Parts: sequence; structure tokens; C-alpha cells
Amino acid sequence: MTQRNYIIKKFIFSVVLAIFFTALISFWGCGKSGQAPDKKTQQPTLSKVGKIKAAGKLVVGTSAEYPPYEFHLLQDKEGDLVGLDIDIAIAIANEFGVALEVKDIVFHRLFHALNSDEVDLVIAGLVPSENRKKIVDFSNFYYHAIQNMVIRAEDRGNIQCINDLRGKKIGTQQGSIQGDMVQKVLLGGDFFEMETIDELIADLKSGTIDAVLLEKPVAESYVFRNKDLINIECTESNFDIQLGSAIAIKKGNDDLLGMVNVILEKLKENNQITEFLENAKVLMRK
Repeated sequence: MTQRNYIIKKFIFSVVLAIFFTALISFWGCGKSGQAPDKKTQQPTLSKVGKIKAAGKLVVGTSAEYPPYEFHLLQDKEGDLVGLDIDIAIAIANEFGVALEVKDIVFHRLFHALNSDEVDLVIAGLVPSENRKKIVDFSNFYYHAIQNMVIRAEDRGNIQCINDLRGKKIGTQQGSIQGDMVQKVLLGGDFFEMETIDELIADLKSGTIDAVLLEKPVAESYVFRNKDLINIECTESNFDIQLGSAIAIKKGNDDLLGMVNVILEKLKENNQITEFLENAKVLMRK
């Protein structure tokens, strides 16, 4: 082989080798840059139910001063949380096969806690009003209740219906549906909102306000504990509607909403909602 041919062959070999390594490096770099990712490295996005099961717990938000829906046993803030809603939460967690964590949150912060993913569900005797539906989604109803007025026993002869509250001071819980309802129905009343029902009851007993509006089972529980109070059923045609309670779920979590509805239907078919309520009433009177 002549020296000239040897040099040409060596040059061609070097060029081919350079092209090969350039292609190899480009291919490797493409994969690393994400332009052609390995499908095996992609992680599937979990649904909300999947995330709850992966975490091993269901976090439920409530406001624990609303017997018989939710309340502290023995009227002690350190006591166990019990009630209709707590039993429903336990049933849902059991169906998912996870532990239950309940967070006691001030009522008017519940929707914020839900939408910021602090909790997975809110179960707190919630009525799905049109305004609330703009913020969160709701399950099917699990319970219906009518409205009551709680007044001092000494005012029994003066206050017998909603219209008798004209010119009087009326208390409702901040963020509650009762506040919206009564202001639409009654003109000429002074309306006061408090953060907790305990505050409202204390103000009622002291004479600061004249009536507190609550759902019937809640009103009954506070009257049972306070013998100087009575509750009167609101019979006005535009105020005696049976309002339904439902579970709040963050918008977009349709899989969780569907599962919750299935579980609620199962509980209702087995008459467990009624059992939960009766058990709560027994605990409420201890």
C-alpha cells in the first residue's frame, strides 16, 4: 500500500468515527434533555381517591360545636369528637381502608381549609346554598332539618314566630345559612353574627340578644343543656323549609365526589344515618 493510499484510508476512518460518536452523543443528550424521555420514568398522576389511599388517611374538616352533628364528648374541648358527621366520616374512611384524621376548624374557615388542601372533605352539617356551590362541590343530601328559634324561657309569651323578632336582636353563627335566610324574611330586626354558637348562647342568656336561629336538632341540644332556654319551631311558610345537609368537596375532585355519594347511599339504605343520629343524641345528653 502506498503512503498516499494509507493516508486517505486513515482520513476516511477518522471521519466515520467522528460522525459515529457525534450521533451517539446527540442521541444520549436528547434523552437527557427531555426531548425524548424514557416512558418508564414518567409517573402517573394519582386521582384524589388515589392520593388519600396513598397517604393512608382521610383528613376531614369540621366545626365541633354543632350537636348532634359534631361536638366534644362531655362538653370538654379536650374530649373526643363525636356526632352524626363524625360517624359518617368514620364510615367513609373505613370504606377507603384508611385512617381518619378530624380537624376542628372555626366554621367560617372551613371552605378555605378545603380549597387549600388542608382537608380532603368538610362534614359540618352544611347546607349547599347557591353561593356555596360557587366555591365548592357538594355530595347528595344525607339529612334534612327544619329551623328553630332559641329564646329565653321568660320571653315565651312575647316571641312565638319569626315576625315577633321585629325590632329585636337576632343572633346567627358567622357564615351560617340561617343568617342569610332570616335577613331575607324579616325586616326591621338587628342582626348579630358570632364566630361560635357558644358565644351566641351566652349572649342570649345574658340578654345581649333576644333569639338565636339554629337547625332544630342543634337547638334541641342547647336547650337540653340550658334549662332557662326554650326552642320554638319556625312555621313561617318562607322559613320552615327543610334544609338538607351535604358533604363539601373541592371542585375538580370528581372521583372523590362519586365515591362519597356511593357510600352515603349505602349508609341511607342500611338506615345507618338514623342510627348515627340517635347515638349522637344519647351522647349529647351525657
